[in-house]
Amino acid sequence: MAGNNANKSINNSQNTNNGKVMTKYDRKVAKRKEEEKRLQREKIIFRAVTAGIIAGILIAAVVICSMRYYKIHNRFISVDGDNISQIEFDMYYNVSKNAAMSQSFYGNTTMADYYSYMGYKSSENDKSQTNSQTGKTWYEYFADNALTTIKEYKALIKDADNSGFDYTTGDDDYADFTKQISDAASESGKSVADYYKQSFGQYATEKNVKKYVMEYLKANAYQSKLTENMTATDDEVKEYYDEHKDTYDQVDYREFTITAIDSTDGEMQQAKAKADEFVAGVSDEKSFIELCKRNAADGETKYDTDEGSLHSKITSTGMDKGTSEWLLSDERKSGDVTVIENTSSHCYYILYFINKSYDGSKDETIASNVLNKKYSAYITKLTENMQTNTYNRF
Repeated sequence: MAGNNANKSINNSQNTNNGKVMTKYDRKVAKRKEEEKRLQREKIIFRAVTAGIIAGILIAAVVICSMRYYKIHNRFISVDGDNISQIEFDMYYNVSKNAAMSQSFYGNTTMADYYSYMGYKSSENDKSQTNSQTGKTWYEYFADNALTTIKEYKALIKDADNSGFDYTTGDDDYADFTKQISDAASESGKSVADYYKQSFGQYATEKNVKKYVMEYLKANAYQSKLTENMTATDDEVKEYYDEHKDTYDQVDYREFTITAIDSTDGEMQQAKAKADEFVAGVSDEKSFIELCKRNAADGETKYDTDEGSLHSKITSTGMDKGTSEWLLSDERKSGDVTVIENTSSHCYYILYFINKSYDGSKDETIASNVLNKKYSAYITKLTENMQTNTYNRF
């Protein structure tokens, strides 16, 4: 019975649902079909996963492009709660940078010359160059300046609106601006489109910077109105001069130099003794002149004439520090004589004070300084509480 039951069980397991007996070949075919079904399921899953990955990449690309577009056209930084697009920021970056570069540094030297001396190369990318003084890139340096300018001009726009400033020349100012751009582009051999990018940034076009230019022109017009009302009065000029006499006073004096052979103590002491002996012989300006001729080194012709030792209308910028402190002192009176040591040049200056005066030739400069001081104080009050966010862009 047990054997019969076992055979029956085996026979039943070899039957299909319709009663067909499964041969060895049938089982191989069935196994292959199951494998094909499994592979088909894996293909479907792979396609779904691949489609998901591609969709994810596309979404990421769209997000990146959207963020880039948003940065360029909507928010690169924020100032006082307002978004500043990269287009607008780049415009201020280039405008403030060019203004700084053209600013006079000393005499005929411009800030561009000074920046070049510090290693800045206008032919290279600002982001790839380091400012040796700040340790930051030159891009960061100019970007900080641009941010300051943006704050100033946004404050001017808001102040203009609050004060009811009527900007009636906007269209004419913009027409003049576009003509200047067109003329400059023509002179440089560039198209207007290329000149906009060169002057205001890689994303700039005449169309997309127009509203920012109009704001900039309005701020300039309001700034002009403000500064007209801040023009320095005569009393303010005099007050400023009185506070900065040492900067503007001009001195007439005579000078004779006694140089030691070297900087050793012994040689310096000998030179000092000669200087003291010289001073002891001075009784008036004429005697100083004669002593210069008498003590001049062999072959030195500088002191042959009476004008050899004379220095006229010299301001503090043309004097050594030790010399200027003595000559510009309020205690100085005509005929004063002294000896000033210069250790770096191992010499002694013998000075004879004639007079100190101010001829008013720097009144215009003083008036400009007074105006700048008043304007700076006004703008500081408008901008000191402004909140900014650069989003770590510089």
